[in-house]
Amino acid sequence: MSTQFIPSLLVPEIYFPMQQEKDFTINLLEKMASDGFYRSYEIADGQDQQERKRILALKEQYNFQLTQWLTFLIDKNKLDVSSLDSQLRSESVRQIKENIYFAAECGASNIAFVPGLDPGPERRLEAMGGFYEALCDICEEASKYQMNVLVEHLDRFAHKKRLIGPMTDTVELLSSVAEKHSNIGLAFDTAHAALNREDISEALELAKAQIHQIHFSNAVVDPNNELYGDFHMPIGEPGFLTIEKISDILRKADELSLQSERGLRVAVEVRGKDKDNYQENETIVRSILEKALNLVASR
Repeated sequence: MSTQFIPSLLVPEIYFPMQQEKDFTINLLEKMASDGFYRSYEIADGQDQQERKRILALKEQYNFQLTQWLTFLIDKNKLDVSSLDSQLRSESVRQIKENIYFAAECGASNIAFVPGLDPGPERRLEAMGGFYEALCDICEEASKYQMNVLVEHLDRFAHKKRLIGPMTDTVELLSSVAEKHSNIGLAFDTAHAALNREDISEALELAKAQIHQIHFSNAVVDPNNELYGDFHMPIGEPGFLTIEKISDILRKADELSLQSERGLRVAVEVRGKDKDNYQENETIVRSILEKALNLVASR
């Protein structure tokens, strides 16, 4: 294979009921890092200075990759990095830049976040222009810490209805940013591509120069089904994503040599719901990822 796949654990989603508990993330990382299956961890923001020091020490000890998601910060503080309101957009950029420092204290090599709502076709280009400026500003700050800035595309029509969006628009925007800032990248999500009615293999090919990681997320894509939308549901029916389809996507990523020099982070995204038995969700998604990776390796 030309691409090395790096198993990644999306902590705030897999352990969703526990993600706000103090010290949960660092205690989990201390337990999981020694296990060795995951070579990448994706965490939320909000750690105090002592937690950040402990995460950094653990990262240096076990040499795993670390991404900090600022989506929860954006939701909590009602931020919008692609807003048509320049004051809101500026405040969103300010808070993200402030949190880059905290991410660096954890040892993160990536920050990641999502765009705001799509304003509609009449003002979409205007919103893209503001988002471009915001991303350039954030990338410049992140470069001081040798950090990548990852944007996750969402659906534009089905459920979340965000600015980006379809892969053609996403690639055009990120390519423009990359002309000035090489540390911009895409966090690819299979459910979002499917909900945009895109062929996932074609979307991967279109975005091959931008993709830094893949989240294998499932969704019901039939608009007439009551489960239609982006709900971070379990893998399998009634959603479109199965273990076999995950392995097909992995093979396509290998065919495209995605991140062949550094390795491609891959995570299964299923939102945990059981606070009493919170570890069970990780056990399930790990098994799914292992089986899919083994299917690729065996062919």
